[in-house]
Amino acid sequence: MKKCQHCGAPLQDGDHFCQACGAEQQPQEEIKKRICPECGKWLLADSKFCPFCGAELPPMDDDEPVIDEETGTETFDHSHRQAPREKRPAEADRPAPQLVMTGRPQPPPFQEVPFYVRYRKTIIAAVVVVLLIIIGAVGFHFYGSRSGDYVKDAVSLSQQLGAENEAATDTAKRLSQKEQGDDVDSLVRDLEKNRKNVEKISRNYQPKNIPDEYAADDKAIREVMRDQMAIYDTAIAIAQNPGDDAVSEKLDDLRDAVQKGKKNARTIKIPGADFTAAVDGDNLASYLEKYVSTQTKKEEAPPQQAKTDPDKQILSSYANSKDLFNDDIGKLAGDINTYLQNHPDFKGNREFSSRANTLYIQISKTRSQLDNDTSIDNTAMKYKLDALFQAEQDRIRGLYDGVSASQRGQDYRPGFQRGQAASDRYDKLNNEWNNL
Repeated sequence: MKKCQHCGAPLQDGDHFCQACGAEQQPQEEIKKRICPECGKWLLADSKFCPFCGAELPPMDDDEPVIDEETGTETFDHSHRQAPREKRPAEADRPAPQLVMTGRPQPPPFQEVPFYVRYRKTIIAAVVVVLLIIIGAVGFHFYGSRSGDYVKDAVSLSQQLGAENEAATDTAKRLSQKEQGDDVDSLVRDLEKNRKNVEKISRNYQPKNIPDEYAADDKAIREVMRDQMAIYDTAIAIAQNPGDDAVSEKLDDLRDAVQKGKKNARTIKIPGADFTAAVDGDNLASYLEKYVSTQTKKEEAPPQQAKTDPDKQILSSYANSKDLFNDDIGKLAGDINTYLQNHPDFKGNREFSSRANTLYIQISKTRSQLDNDTSIDNTAMKYKLDALFQAEQDRIRGLYDGVSASQRGQDYRPGFQRGQAASDRYDKLNNEWNNL
């Protein structure tokens, strides 16, 4: 059986091409071989491509030897190279044999990496960011909007309660101007109306969603409304029967209720909501006390009997407010010192400046009420109490200035030093007040 002259595969009679490697078979007497310059294997000298590695073969140099397969001798006779013979008609119809590539594989043609593969990590990161933004927006819409609605409702509620308290105080003022025997029933009914209005507001106060951060404030709001109704209950009892033997105790109860309500109101930290206006009954108590004094005046008493203790009882409600403010300022200063033990400054902190500003506004309102209170006749004591409120304002201003300076990158100590000087002045004035 004949074998391929290149790869040694068996051939059929009449085959001019090897079915295994595709090499053309030459007549036995014309077989000459050369070495492939790429893979080093023997191949026909007239081959255009190496059937083993596929490399294109350059033309043979004149000094390149050829080997006679029959004799195995090397010669430089290149006369075997002939022009390609024409295919016989039978060969023209035969399909060209497939070239079997052996040896080194050829690399595939270059293909550009798709866009989504090249930027896969960037695309994934962008998708994650978009999802986080969407989740944050949805969370703010549902939680932030509910929180904003609650704050708006709380501010509106504080304004309604403040308006009722202002109307009740105005009624007490008109009572204090009534002489003995004048009809006061209509004014008492006005006080009862204020009380019913607050009760109605309290009953209708049913917020749907209370944010967790305002849960404690919501409880304090309900307590303030109960305090306000208790204040009006006592005020109505005093107005209905100013000659009661226990009227002095009722006036004391009224002042205690006012201070309790203020203390509860000051714990509410909802932005823009001032619930102290709902229970600010210092003027209410002063007007009712003057009304009681007018209605129960005894003819046998000396004209100056009402001033044996000049206005100190009337001013006691203001003095109680002064003490409450002093406690609040002390707590604020203590919290600031505790904060400084773990932090070098107040950058990024807004709590203390907000608390200081709220306290300053509350003291300013009380001080303004004291200045406009026409029921106080002893101006000397009034001025002493006003000086105490002024010292408290200066203490708050010092704390506020120190914290604000630190938030701007400046030294907080100058502001705190001014606050300490105001505190020393307050202690001195307060000792003088307590000795009166």
